[in-house]
Amino acid sequence: MSSIRSNSIEEFNTSGTWLRTFATTGPYAPVALAQSPITREIFVTTMWASGPSVGQLTNKILRYHQSGNFEIDWDTFTVACGSCPTAQTQSLLFDSSGDLWVATAYGTDAGGPIYILKYLAADLTLPNPPALPSPIMANMYRGDQMAFNASGNLCIAGFIDEDVKCFDTSTGAQTADYSAEIHASSISPVIEPAGLAFDAANRMYLTSVFGGQLAKELKPGGPIVSLATLTPQLGGNLVLHGGNLYTSTYKVSPPTFSTPDPVYEVSPSSGAVTKFIYGTAPPALGNDHIWGASWMIFYF
Repeated sequence: MSSIRSNSIEEFNTSGTWLRTFATTGPYAPVALAQSPITREIFVTTMWASGPSVGQLTNKILRYHQSGNFEIDWDTFTVACGSCPTAQTQSLLFDSSGDLWVATAYGTDAGGPIYILKYLAADLTLPNPPALPSPIMANMYRGDQMAFNASGNLCIAGFIDEDVKCFDTSTGAQTADYSAEIHASSISPVIEPAGLAFDAANRMYLTSVFGGQLAKELKPGGPIVSLATLTPQLGGNLVLHGGNLYTSTYKVSPPTFSTPDPVYEVSPSSGAVTKFIYGTAPPALGNDHIWGASWMIFYF
């Protein structure tokens, strides 16, 4: 779990009990996490944690090579994209071949589309791996979480856009646009997608940033209905794992030991909500070491 305000990645077991600080992240605050299915390395997008650009996303990706031995075994590489309106990044994920996909965070509001860059698995050992030419381009304002749907298309959520778009990874052609379906939902306020997941039946699940809702498709193509309402704001990702959904809150107020960010487990069938990771005031911090919760993965 990435913890933005403590510049760290925290590790928990599958019961939600804290195990250790997996890694500290130096001058960077960790945002999105992804793990290679081939090498098991962890890749992390970042924002500046201090200095004149504090709070701004960067184009630096951290690489943790072996189980979070960060003192000797991590480095960074720089996302370079000369044609992009900005090379600042937020979302990333691996495909089953170990190729890395990285999306720029800002698009049409910065004068161009969101660029989704592909890095071949064989190149990820290089100091600054090159992205393949001909990236996917999404005409969206904001690039939040990416996910592969059941058809293998790459989809990306955008909370400012109030939309999810999907693309063929071979051709870059757009294969789906969920804007009409999202706006046809009776959920109020309208869904502002940030977290995104698909199940094996290709039903979509979404978190809505400021409304605090977790929504789902009843079937592919809709309708979209409310599954649960959590405490806003939901600034992290959405994970479908072991038959349950997981997401986190993100507090924008100054963090204190008595206000850690919980991680919720939600049943995709009943909508039942359980606090998976939580904490209380010191000295009884319970299971929680997260302030500024952003992104979680179940890693190998």
